[in-house]
This record gives sequence, structure tokens and C-alpha cells, in this order.
Amino acid sequence: MFPDFYATAAQVLPVLMLALIWESRFLDRLGNQNRQLRRTDPNGVLFWTRPRVRAYSLFIVVVIMLGTALALLVLAEALPPGPVLRAVLTICLLLASATLLTRVIVDVIDATAPPAGRAVPSSSAESAPPDPGPHPPVGVGGEAG
Repeated sequence: MFPDFYATAAQVLPVLMLALIWESRFLDRLGNQNRQLRRTDPNGVLFWTRPRVRAYSLFIVVVIMLGTALALLVLAEALPPGPVLRAVLTICLLLASATLLTRVIVDVIDATAPPAGRAVPSSSAESAPPDPGPHPPVGVGGEAG
């Protein structure tokens, strides 16, 4: 009754892992970030220090790999399908999807945040430079005509 579920899980879980770890340049950005706690660094992070990010990233990769392996074992008929196995795979899929959603939200907010130390103008009129007035016509060679 659920053969498509297992086949879909076996295909979707590795794609989610690729999106989480490699395609988003997550590892490159993480290597370049200073992830000290705020109590030691005023510009630091609230919770996600390097050891915590490392532990959670490895945990989510293990969860995705185990979910993929379970789905493949069901497709190979080495494990019998059942409600417990479907629940485990559903949890794997939801955890990976929630992690990816969180990462996308954080990346979008970071990418669209104003640069540090620069106020955002409240309207476009305030951000435009003042108009210096009419300009005299310029002739050939840069002379005023």
C-alpha cells in the first residue's frame, strides 16, 4: 500500500542532504565565521557555536543516511514495511525539511539585511542625493555653450 512512500523517501533524503551540506556552501561559510558565544564576544552567536553546529550537522547527516538505508532495505524487501518504519522515515524527512527551511530563512535574512553600521532610509526620497539644479549645456570639448 505504501511502496511509493519508500521509493520517494529513498530519493528525497539524499537530495535534502545535498541541499543542506554541499549546495548551500554551508561548510565554506561556516569555516569563515567566528562563532563565539555572545558572553565572550559581543558580535557572537546566541547558541550555535562551532561544536554545536558540528554535532547537529553530523547528527542530521546520520539521520538522513539511516533513513535512506531503511527505505532502500524496504525496497529490497530485506525489511518488512510497517507503520513504525513509516513513522521513522517520516520523522527523518520532517527533520531534514525543517532544518533546510530554517537554513533558507536564515540565509535569506542574512543576505537581505542592511550592512552593519549603516541606517536604512525610511523612503526612497531620503536616499536619493540632492538635485544640484539645472546644468548648463556642455558643448564639444567640454566647454559651456
